[in-house]
Amino acid sequence: MHIYLYEPRSNAFRGLLSRLDEAQWEPVAVNDDLFDRELDLLGADGYADRPVLLAEHPRLVEHISRLRRAGCRNPILVLRMARDPKAAMDALDAGADDDIVGPVTGLELRSRVNAITRRFHGHAAGALRIGDITAYFDGRDPDVGGQPMKLSQRELAIFQQIALAAPRVVSKSVIYDAVYGMAQDQPFDKVIDVYICRIRKKIEEMSPSGDPHIRTIRGRGYKLAPDSEAETAQDRPARLRVAAGSGSAHEVQKAQL
Repeated sequence: MHIYLYEPRSNAFRGLLSRLDEAQWEPVAVNDDLFDRELDLLGADGYADRPVLLAEHPRLVEHISRLRRAGCRNPILVLRMARDPKAAMDALDAGADDDIVGPVTGLELRSRVNAITRRFHGHAAGALRIGDITAYFDGRDPDVGGQPMKLSQRELAIFQQIALAAPRVVSKSVIYDAVYGMAQDQPFDKVIDVYICRIRKKIEEMSPSGDPHIRTIRGRGYKLAPDSEAETAQDRPARLRVAAGSGSAHEVQKAQL
């Protein structure tokens, strides 16, 4: 998982890198240019879940304010080395989501970000049950039919984007940007289809109902839903046309209802 890291002090930066590495973060170092000229980078689809970790700094509140005024919805976390209630209040009032007094482990930081992210997507609990699947928002593999389903790191990243969006549809471009947007070597977007095919097969093999649960919504993207809830709006016009062509006016009206 990617994280934007603003830490202008070189010694502290190296220490943070080692702590982030233990939680399998992929830090992207940013400097003042991000806040002065590159704020549009955070506005792309798929980038809104990427947290921004800001070390305490004289321009901290200014940086947070500029991010929020630019429409940045990313989780913003402040890391400071000593407790300072007044400074923490200023940062939170400016738009920060959390203000942490270090030292902090990478795993604790990951849990804090997960909590912010799932609430941003409308999920209060740390897990979501859909059909035969239990999806976790803390980095664990999902359960299918009560049994853990092993996913590769890339498969899990893609699955979590679909689970976070549930019950809404998430586009392929959002998934791609969230998973590959910062990679130096970016594959073709068809790779998302390949991974989703693999995930579906694993779910289908483990599901007691044999249901792959991940639906393709033509022209829109993907949705996590059991077979009983898989019907989409794009399916209804076809049924209405059948009803209109073969039934009475009363039957058509019932079909529309």
